[in-house]
Amino acid sequence: MCGDNNFFEEAAKAMTTIPAELIKKTIIYYYMLAYSTPTNLENFKGSLASYRENLVASSGMKEKDFYREAIPDVCRRIVAFHEDNRDPSRGWVEALTDAARSAEKSPQEAYEYQQVMTKVARLPQRALPDNRLHRKKGCAFCKLPCHYGFFTLVSDPEFSTLQELLDAEVNREKETQSAIRPVWGFALSHLSQTTGLTKGYSIHKVHLGNLSYCLLMLAMAKSRLAVPERQLKVFQDINQQLISNASASVK
Repeated sequence: MCGDNNFFEEAAKAMTTIPAELIKKTIIYYYMLAYSTPTNLENFKGSLASYRENLVASSGMKEKDFYREAIPDVCRRIVAFHEDNRDPSRGWVEALTDAARSAEKSPQEAYEYQQVMTKVARLPQRALPDNRLHRKKGCAFCKLPCHYGFFTLVSDPEFSTLQELLDAEVNREKETQSAIRPVWGFALSHLSQTTGLTKGYSIHKVHLGNLSYCLLMLAMAKSRLAVPERQLKVFQDINQQLISNASASVK
């Protein structure tokens, strides 16, 4: 299996003339689109308009030229990660590229793009329990493998923020403490810090809760903290219940 820590850098070689760091930021954008609520597409586009403009400005290219070159490269790297292969399947890359090119045209096309992303995420090379990114750190209990692993790697979370939120939670009155609140809060904070969001981003509650769990697993992997399996199962049970409740409330 490829080394996960340098997977992006090794897979990036000779793919495009666009700098790897800028491609990373574009990957983040298309994951944000994958996690958004399709019916709120216009809100998504407005929220991340500055981020998108900065991508194009940083490239020194015309917008049309930038996305024509960037999108296939973004999709190659996403599929390469999910197939754990630096030479990803052409069919999957083309399907994802076609969907990504049209994703912002309408809520229906945004939804169709998300469906292709879901199929890619379910490829067995990453989705099977023994193949998951942090398989020894609780990924066996992830409900949507592996929708978030590549995003968490390329977006480089600042886990000191998570520690601050956890410390603040410990200092609350015991009866008001929540194991989930600081983790969900960190996910929202990470999305905001990553993109420079100053106004609302409509992330689907299913993705918020499950992304939160993935970020927690990455934090554990980086800290080499071993949380007992029983505690992880309890946390994930509570997490999934909150996801169900939150999703039901926005239908």
